Amino acid sequence: MSVTRVCLVTDELYPFTAGGIGRINHNLIQDSLQHAPDVEFHVLLPDSVGIQPERVELFFGGRVKAHVVRYRPPHQRTADADGTYPPLAAFRHARWHGESLEFMRFLKAREAEGLRFDVIEFPDFHGWAFCSLQEKHLGLAFRDTTIAVRLHTSYGVLMNQEPNTLEVENVGRFEIERKSLLDADHVVAHLGCIAEFNRSYYGFDASWMRKVTVEFPPVVVDAPPPGDALARVPPHKRNLLFITKIQQVKRPDMFVRAAVLLMRTWKAYEGLAVLACHCFEPDYLTYIKSLVPADLRARFVFTKPGPDREALMRSGVVVITSDFESLNLTAYEASAAGSQVVLNGKCLAFGDDSPFVDGVNCQKYDGGLDGLAEAMRRALEGPLLPPVAWSVARPFWETRKPTPVKAPARTPLVSVVITNYNLGRYLPEAIRSVAASTYPEVEVIVVDDGSTDPFDAHVLSRLERAGDAGVRVLRSPINRGLPGARNLGLRAARGEYVLPLDADDCIGPEFLAHAVAALEARQDFSGVVPTAGSFHSDEELAARQFVDFITFLGDCPTYSLVMNRMSCATALLRRSVFEQYRYNESLHTYEDWDLFLRLVQGGHRLLVTNQVHFFHRRRPGSMRSPMDRRQHFQLLVSMYEGLTGPLHPSVRLFALLSHSRDAMTDPFGALHPAAGGDAVPAPALVPPSVGVEARPLRYNVVDMMNSAIKQVPLVHPMLKQVVGLTNREGSESVPLRYSVVDRVNTTLKRVPFLHRRLKKVAGHDEP
Repeated sequence: MSVTRVCLVTDELYPFTAGGIGRINHNLIQDSLQHAPDVEFHVLLPDSVGIQPERVELFFGGRVKAHVVRYRPPHQRTADADGTYPPLAAFRHARWHGESLEFMRFLKAREAEGLRFDVIEFPDFHGWAFCSLQEKHLGLAFRDTTIAVRLHTSYGVLMNQEPNTLEVENVGRFEIERKSLLDADHVVAHLGCIAEFNRSYYGFDASWMRKVTVEFPPVVVDAPPPGDALARVPPHKRNLLFITKIQQVKRPDMFVRAAVLLMRTWKAYEGLAVLACHCFEPDYLTYIKSLVPADLRARFVFTKPGPDREALMRSGVVVITSDFESLNLTAYEASAAGSQVVLNGKCLAFGDDSPFVDGVNCQKYDGGLDGLAEAMRRALEGPLLPPVAWSVARPFWETRKPTPVKAPARTPLVSVVITNYNLGRYLPEAIRSVAASTYPEVEVIVVDDGSTDPFDAHVLSRLERAGDAGVRVLRSPINRGLPGARNLGLRAARGEYVLPLDADDCIGPEFLAHAVAALEARQDFSGVVPTAGSFHSDEELAARQFVDFITFLGDCPTYSLVMNRMSCATALLRRSVFEQYRYNESLHTYEDWDLFLRLVQGGHRLLVTNQVHFFHRRRPGSMRSPMDRRQHFQLLVSMYEGLTGPLHPSVRLFALLSHSRDAMTDPFGALHPAAGGDAVPAPALVPPSVGVEARPLRYNVVDMMNSAIKQVPLVHPMLKQVVGLTNREGSESVPLRYSVVDRVNTTLKRVPFLHRRLKKVAGHDEP
């Protein structure tokens, strides 16, 4: 008998953690183990939840294997056969992106050891499936694994229900969850209306529903004891119970106000209002308690849930006031336990698509305060209603039919367009990086944009005299600017795929092979974006000693309006994309942001590599002065006005409200030279050291100093020894030079005038 291996990735698991997701996971495991003995369950937990694997395995009688992911220190990078992985600190746009990488690395390592899962299921919250899905679609892992996402309630949906703090990271969270749902092999919804809500909310087209299954999960509750406990309690003494969570979307404020209203208007009522639930925001709990009038405080009980939860449910009326739920297991548990339930009829999970019927097995209200108080009284005084009935669906892993993945057989031509302006000293290294590619069908087009340096003329002449059929040189008699130079190269490109590359940058040897194979297999994607690492010297490049890392999200329509987290300038795109979109030659900078903004808002999809495959050179000439804030927003207006159609249906405009100062803080996206290129003279760009998300200027300066010192082998280790630390690659959480310069910076700030002068000398003013 073949065994189906299922891995549930989660940070909630009953009885070890609180929360409805944990109960659903517990119920799914217990029910499936009873009905499908050929299913082997694994759970994968982050170390942050503090659950011991042995306890999980003991609880499930040895029939579940538990694993724990331990995140790397923030600045520790890691490498495997496919390349270098950026450290967690590199994911400045969304911490969850970095966490998803940790889960992917763990799962991929287990697969390499022989532990292959047939199904890996992630929750929608956190977007943890993102990196595993990118790795699968790139053909680097999980080829025969179904990667599923279950709809609980994503953070992106919650942002629509609760106050949004307008942090730029919230935009990243929204996008990574959206992309996990969009890229998943399979999506599970507990109710059909919730699947349709997510489809509409995230702007997915109707075809997305083809990979969605609606599966009502099992509800596990002890059978009520003989006799009806609630019937023995007089209606005016029955308690009102709030047992979900003290969280704004759950609307505990509505419960408290309605309970107060009921007590004020129904003088004979003597029952208590009991809030027995978890609260993870002390300030919000204080606010909820403040809603209770002084003369009624003795009748309001605030407590944490305990082992008597089911007995408590049977003793009164359970009220669920949530504005949004994907299912709400508590409502079903309470009804099955013999309680009467009051439900918000405006909540999708309790609507016509649910098993709850007003006046039959529950009391519903219209979402308003007066309606809630009336429904409470009906539930207290009216006849006892029977429990709700439902049908449990068999989980998809018991019936799945994996779709075989065919490896592409073609090797279409790739055109690498290298733009050069007075960067001849670096050009040979860029060409060598392309020549080292493991992909065989490549042509190189060098576009010289009117270089004036004699050394460039010498290098270009040698390339022309070499007569290499794989390298063509196009000389522009004038300086067209970077957008014009790239467009010139695009017109000469013959390949089905095109990769723009600046003359001082390089690509990894595996990138073209991975990217072409992925695009040949997945026609729904238009390009592949490489994760990037920056370096100073050829020695650092050869040793893959990157001083910083740059991560992207690919197609992120909402984030694209704030800053360029879509791609660096170097991404492999289908030639058909460039036939539809060209670089805007009227722009003197932000040309890459502008191109990808139009492309993504037009609905094009982009994969992203998890490993570093693009190598960006940091050199003194590429460090530029800040752009005037007014110029920055003028360019944004120009880009927004240049959009030819409506915004992508997934766009949420809270991104624009988050823009203001944070839009100027992109550490390596649209505002950094790597995105705009260094091939032509251009007005100053915002440097990577502005704002709280960006790299401090002192790190850039000390990185260049460190690179120079490494040219004298005896001096570098001696200096490290003087400050009392020997460097061990990968073992330190923060590079020694950063720790030293941080201490120096702290000292200098005590002398404000000197601190400002030093920054001015370095060519930048931090706010």
